[in-house]
Amino acid sequence: MKTHQKVYKIASTFLHYPEKEVLDTLPEVKKEIDKIENPTVNAYLKSFVYYLESTPFDKLCEDYVYTFDFHGIATLNLTYNVFKDSRERGEALVKLRQIFNDTDLEAETDELPDYLPLILEFLSLAEDEYVERLLKLHFNSMKKVDQDLAENDSPYHFLLKATIDCSYELMKNVKAS
Repeated sequence: MKTHQKVYKIASTFLHYPEKEVLDTLPEVKKEIDKIENPTVNAYLKSFVYYLESTPFDKLCEDYVYTFDFHGIATLNLTYNVFKDSRERGEALVKLRQIFNDTDLEAETDELPDYLPLILEFLSLAEDEYVERLLKLHFNSMKKVDQDLAENDSPYHFLLKATIDCSYELMKNVKAS
């Protein structure tokens, strides 16, 4: 698994509502993070894991709801950040669904295709050409979520910073080749 795939997978996992079963996997996740050579991305992910380890489970759940549910600090639906509930959002969702359909990957979810954990899961599995296409469409929206989280001192900001830094590196390597 490539570094960007690991980072996207870890971020996808932790951007879902907290579950005790997922928290039980932290020792394995920490081992995977230790293998990430990018020191900045590594530090961001370790900072988020520290938050998970040092925060009681009920507080993790409360923080998640406060951050993402009921139009809290940020929304995990990326097209909503740009288009709200307009016709253009519908068109963007169709484009995103088409990228998903162009691959052999199947998503079994009730979420809209712009749901960030779903997108990150897709990015962790997809071929580089699809990763590049998707990042071209939604990278700025990811940065907007990060900005909203950072402005509110949310620890989820660490996950977004890790994915953004990893994405910058990936896009730089694509342009160089």
